[in-house]
Amino acid sequence: MVILGAGFAGAATAWALARRGARAIRTIVLEREVSPGRFASGRSAGLGRQLAEDDATTALTVRGAAILRDELAAAWRPCGGILSFDQTVALDDYVARAARFGVPVERLDAAGVAARWPGAEALAIAGALHIPSDGVIDIAVLLGALLRDARIVCEAPAQAIVPAPSGGGVRVVTRRGTVEARVVVDATGAWAGEVTGDPPLTAFKRHIYVLKAGVAPASPFLWHLGAGEVYVRGDGGALMISPCDASITAPADQQPDATGDAALRARLAGSAWRDAPVIRGWACQRAFTPDRTMRLGRDPARPWLVWAAGLGGHGATAAPAVGERVADACLAALAAVT
Repeated sequence: MVILGAGFAGAATAWALARRGARAIRTIVLEREVSPGRFASGRSAGLGRQLAEDDATTALTVRGAAILRDELAAAWRPCGGILSFDQTVALDDYVARAARFGVPVERLDAAGVAARWPGAEALAIAGALHIPSDGVIDIAVLLGALLRDARIVCEAPAQAIVPAPSGGGVRVVTRRGTVEARVVVDATGAWAGEVTGDPPLTAFKRHIYVLKAGVAPASPFLWHLGAGEVYVRGDGGALMISPCDASITAPADQQPDATGDAALRARLAGSAWRDAPVIRGWACQRAFTPDRTMRLGRDPARPWLVWAAGLGGHGATAAPAVGERVADACLAALAAVT
């Protein structure tokens, strides 16, 4: 079996296969870069947010967070999270979703948010939810744990996939050689579909900054949803913030630019953090399918192909659950092509 990509999706698939007792199956992870997680996965802010914008994603993030709190606890720091909303209808939707998935929440008003996050008074908050079981993820520790037992070959981007002469499988052609496999997992992030000739995902650039502003290490993260979307969390006593900008970009383009700086200034206007110096900043990337649902599982037309793509910015929290789902699909595909 060949897994294309050593970001969260590919790493979690390798981890889940091993966890399911599939160590005897020869599995290799091919990574295009010099090390895993060089793009979206390695640049994540690591917010362990369980309640997502739809039920399908929330099922994965809730399950993923449960695994992170238990089996992968070294990567998880419990601190809770706050989701604030500028529309009460959105708040009510999230309350209902929390009830469906058994996630305990506490309603807050704008004053309740400000009491936990001094400096958030400038946000247009119609209501909020405190989610005590949310947390923050150490993404380097998580990637290391997921890939601990994996066989990884770096600087080996897939260039083509062709039928294997023996039948029942394919050959993955890379610049470092050719690998034969009965099953291939496309976990290439923003590049998903490129080597198989499928419609590409859409990649969006987002900026993240660290400001010199004091934050208590145990503070829950705050994610404001709606117009003027922004999230903040503590980062070693400083403030990590993203203006949640979204500009369409090429898969490899994660260089900071003036768009992010402008979005940051707009979010900070009127807040207590508006004059806080920027310590550092970077850009990350989120990749989406056309309908914004994750593309997970077996391809309907090609029995050798399994998808693990389109995580849409929820990769860190959802990764263990994504790995479980994709690993199950891999085992079913192996049985079908044997």
